[in-house]
Amino acid sequence: MGLGLLLASCGSYGPKTMDRDQINYGNSIGDTWKNQMLANIVKIRFVDMPVFVDVGSIVSGYTLSTTVNGRLGFSDNFVGGNSQGLGASGTYTDRPTITYMPKTGDDYLRAILEPVAPSSLLALIQAGYSSELLFTWAVEAINGVHNWSVTRRKDSTADPEFIEYVQLMQELQILGAVGFELTKDANNKHDIVFRLKKEGLSESTIAKSRRVGEIISLDPSRDQFRVIYAPFKSDPDTLAIQTRSVIQMLSAMAGFIDVPAEKAAHAVPGYDAATSSKRPFQVHSSAEKPDDSFAQVRYEGYWYWIENADLTSKRVFTLMLFMTTLTNQATDPNAPVLTIPTS
Repeated sequence: MGLGLLLASCGSYGPKTMDRDQINYGNSIGDTWKNQMLANIVKIRFVDMPVFVDVGSIVSGYTLSTTVNGRLGFSDNFVGGNSQGLGASGTYTDRPTITYMPKTGDDYLRAILEPVAPSSLLALIQAGYSSELLFTWAVEAINGVHNWSVTRRKDSTADPEFIEYVQLMQELQILGAVGFELTKDANNKHDIVFRLKKEGLSESTIAKSRRVGEIISLDPSRDQFRVIYAPFKSDPDTLAIQTRSVIQMLSAMAGFIDVPAEKAAHAVPGYDAATSSKRPFQVHSSAEKPDDSFAQVRYEGYWYWIENADLTSKRVFTLMLFMTTLTNQATDPNAPVLTIPTS
């Protein structure tokens, strides 16, 4: 019976592993990606160099070999007896090869250092992404009203008006009272136009729309404004949006890390969120390893993690993973590759 099973296993073994391998490798890559992102956010807070390493390829190699032997002998004297025997053996080897590729090159550095184009940001909102989430993390200022800042040195706290604006924009987005359109000018140049709907709305929605215009100083006689990249408003018909780069977004997230008192001298100051009713992001720290976390990393003797039950922080963190994916388009053909056979 055992021999039959062993011989049957000599058939095609690879297809039997596909479902298991794809799920397990996918889960492992996902967890590693999250932990690497959290590690880089923590590094930025501690003025350390963030490093991104991608998994280039995974090649699973399986070897299954079997051996069957038998013997049968007869004695030619009266003392000895006949002898017989049957034996089988097998060897199974699982040796995947994983290739790691550090992200380098001018194109990649430019992608994470240059601000995200306002058109790309607004296109995501048009596609259904939360305007509250995107404006909170991908925008530094709108018409001179400032977010939690990563560029101002003295007062980095968000303007209360900015928080109110973001919340109202989310409500108006759900109600269909705001929108963005792609247009062309006389020179065939693409422009993004921000529109405020003023007809067919309830009184409460009109009041919210009016308040949005007041916060960012929009001309109440207009219902559409040309979107430009700028730190402050310059023309009455424009909406000036100062977007952030990926590295600025990571820096903003790093400001909400709970740094242990013993390590405070090693880290740059974070945001003073005492005056805020709710933190937009939270990373906890402790000398003890957390029991349940969405992402976790150990750095300089302490654990840093995002709680699994913190849905707000998880949404922000997942958005950042998505944003880095959008910038992960250029690959340096001369980038170093590290291949490690594992057993």
